[in-house]
Amino acid sequence: MTHKRMNEAQIDKSLDAFLHGAQEGDARQARKLHELLDQMLTEREIPDGQLWLTDHGRMLLAEMHRELSHCEGGGHQFSTTVLEAVQLRPHRGHWRDSCSFVHDLRIAIAVANDLCEQRNKGEKPDISKAAQAVADIEETGLNPSAVQEIYDEIAATVGGFREISHC
Repeated sequence: MTHKRMNEAQIDKSLDAFLHGAQEGDARQARKLHELLDQMLTEREIPDGQLWLTDHGRMLLAEMHRELSHCEGGGHQFSTTVLEAVQLRPHRGHWRDSCSFVHDLRIAIAVANDLCEQRNKGEKPDISKAAQAVADIEETGLNPSAVQEIYDEIAATVGGFREISHC
């Protein structure tokens, strides 16, 4: 570990890039913005050095807090989305250990592979059909709805997975 603090301008440049993408509606960039802010708050070390909370980061967090505190509306879906976005509780796709993630990723890849095979045969990709094919494999021991749920969770949390699996 180097414990060398990263350059403030470099951190702020990354913040601005992710912020710009998030403001343009890119959910992946928004997720990266929150991950970077989390790393800054916990002063994580990355290969370029140790992150830290810059003044620009403080202002951005204060603005987010102000916006969230003035949100109107409600409902379970709204509160779930907001709480997941700011990581106040574990969000969908948060696996407890790498083994369960790898297991689920293998299942999702098998579904993605079947979707590609469907497309190669000239068929329209059908997730239900692919989930059934994967469930039929004795090794999984899962029913088709569980296989599809795993696929959907991976596709929703691993950037670009859904696009890749539709070959």
